[in-house]
Amino acid sequence: MLSQEVSQKIYYSNKEYVPIGEIAHSLIALEALLKQAPDVLEKLFPDISIVDVDVFINELRSDSIWEDLVVKFIFGSQQRFDECIENTRQKIGMEKIMNNPKFLSALIIAMILGGGAYYLGKSNSTADQKAKATIEANNNTIIQIGAGMVDMSAEEFTTLVITAIKDKEKLSKNAANIVKPAKRDSDTSIVFNEDPELTISNDSVRAMPEYKAINDEQEETIEDFQNINLEIRAIDLDSSKRGWAVVAPSLHKRRVKLQLDPGVKPSELLNKSSVNARVTVIWGVDSKNQKIPKLIFLREILN
Repeated sequence: MLSQEVSQKIYYSNKEYVPIGEIAHSLIALEALLKQAPDVLEKLFPDISIVDVDVFINELRSDSIWEDLVVKFIFGSQQRFDECIENTRQKIGMEKIMNNPKFLSALIIAMILGGGAYYLGKSNSTADQKAKATIEANNNTIIQIGAGMVDMSAEEFTTLVITAIKDKEKLSKNAANIVKPAKRDSDTSIVFNEDPELTISNDSVRAMPEYKAINDEQEETIEDFQNINLEIRAIDLDSSKRGWAVVAPSLHKRRVKLQLDPGVKPSELLNKSSVNARVTVIWGVDSKNQKIPKLIFLREILN
């Protein structure tokens, strides 16, 4: 396998110490984001094919966070490598894409800011839309730099980056985690390759979202009820965990899985259509973000 290396120096201007775990998560997220970069590069240059991307730490300092990285693009064969070099040279000049880290910096920043804007764009709140506009204003400057290096308009470059990224949810998550260490200080920015033009501004750092996965947004809650009516819909006398289902009309009309406490005998529910009981309910949310019961633990049958 043949490869081409591009250096990247990233500086977070934090004044306070950052926990090592947070830096590690940020670096892992950056590596994951860089592994999405070939999708964009191959869209920019249809004749090239990048097999993989490796990221190595050359130097790491933590007074403020200084990351000196080596990004290695891996090509599948000598022929594929030679074709990439020749085609790239013909289009924009070899030095602009393979030997000059500025283009890769612009691409990384555009992906980070684009991921943040995409995540915020899913929200209708005024605050999130304002934050999105802040991030996009910063990104417009970066896009102008990147587009100029590949002789494209800003609109063409933006469209290409957006359409090339297949997993935008993953991009959003990685972008948020890359920026997260900078959010610990109120006036931090992130500068690439010591170039003030290649900066995620402090305004953008503060506007970047804290990524929350769909499963996190649907976090379960637990609630106890001392006396509630349960309508029995399904029973399984051979198990206290499987095959049971009830409807709790005062909570929701949907049928809910029931699990019996060890102290409750299945035979106590035999031939009964309903009981009053002490229960614990695990709540979730449905596709419309409405609160619904997901599981009911039957603690005690009340006389």
